[in-house]
Amino acid sequence: MKKSVFLEKLQEELEEDETLTVDTNLKGLESYDSVSLLSIIAFVDENFNKTIDTKHFKDIETISDLMNVIGIENFED
Repeated sequence: MKKSVFLEKLQEELEEDETLTVDTNLKGLESYDSVSLLSIIAFVDENFNKTIDTKHFKDIETISDLMNVIGIENFED
């Protein structure tokens, strides 16, 4: 998936007004809460067929961190 498409879809999924970048701190988003955490897990499963364990989220701060957990090989520029 293209990084730009991923960022757009993630922004939509989180219902976030702020434009997301790979450097965006997820925990700093106004819309970030336990429900959005579940939305991200479902989004990753649906789009990448990969399950992220919730315990990984303590180490995920930025969208770049999330992309690394998903597998950077799944993204194109």
